[in-house]
Amino acid sequence: MAAPSKKPGSKGLPPQPTQTAHVVGNHTSKPEAGATVPCNFRVDPEFKKRLKTFAATHDMSMVEVFETAVNEYMERKGGA
Repeated sequence: MAAPSKKPGSKGLPPQPTQTAHVVGNHTSKPEAGATVPCNFRVDPEFKKRLKTFAATHDMSMVEVFETAVNEYMERKGGA
């Protein structure tokens, strides 16, 4: 009896050595200046609602509000 034939691979060809694939989060390269990287953490639903409302009221993104707040906090505490 003949063996069943193999299905063709569905992943495609691997990248060529000359191509550089930048994958965020793999810690193999430094992100470009001005690039953003994921920062994932959980917050209380009421906090998120307050943050979102404050950001919308002040025509800012939630990230801008968060970065501003954390930077000011770190400056006051003598952090990095």
